Amino acid sequence: MEFTLAGQSFELTTDIVRRKLAGRAPESIQEYWVDVDGVRWPVKQVMALATGLNRRAFQSQNSRRLLERIGFSVGQGGSVISANQGSARPRVSRTAFDPAALDLLETIDIRVAFDWLRAGPIILDNEGLPKFPPLPRVPGLYRYDFGLDDAGVRTLYIGESVELARRASNYRNAKTDRSRQRTSRRIHKEIIQHLEAGGSIDFAIATRVTIHDGEDTDLRLKSARRLAENAAVLRAQTTPVTRVLNIDADLGDPEAEE
Repeated sequence: MEFTLAGQSFELTTDIVRRKLAGRAPESIQEYWVDVDGVRWPVKQVMALATGLNRRAFQSQNSRRLLERIGFSVGQGGSVISANQGSARPRVSRTAFDPAALDLLETIDIRVAFDWLRAGPIILDNEGLPKFPPLPRVPGLYRYDFGLDDAGVRTLYIGESVELARRASNYRNAKTDRSRQRTSRRIHKEIIQHLEAGGSIDFAIATRVTIHDGEDTDLRLKSARRLAENAAVLRAQTTPVTRVLNIDADLGDPEAEE
């Protein structure tokens, strides 16, 4: 192996090291050692003998790395840092992972159900900002329905919030208040462009969600809202000729909602 140390070029192999150590005796080991044919030598002593350099001209760390690369085992105190055999590193045998071999602990079967309720249309007010229909100050889900385009594709955006009325205000003022919420700014832009082009947007909400067999879930819990939101997004994403404005980053982004 060729390398540069202290500004000089050298060639180093296990045979060269053995020849340079012949007739020499290992000094007392202060910290790091290298094993040469079963005998432990101070790392810097070996490198100094192998290269002819003064020990102050190089660092122990570089010496250890070079000796490891040509196949020697290097250690510190009573511990082995690397245990090389020859010039090849030992290979670790890996067994293929088989999920079927694992024990079954439990089965999770969650069924989510809710109704979309039409809140009303979104329009542009005199300031050119989105004006939402009256909304309750309760937790729930919401959906923008941008209708069908000329190709017959329906565009939707679905979200969740701990307070629907406040969330609508975030979307309305996303540009004017320089909102830090990326989703608010993105959907605000979609709303403005769509309405200015003569399109319409229908806004729907859901304030009651059931799981299992009709059991109400507490929508004050973000986990409950996210469960229902993700179910609705997935349903929309798997519905033909439907474009969904949600992106995966939104559903896992702490800035996406509250």
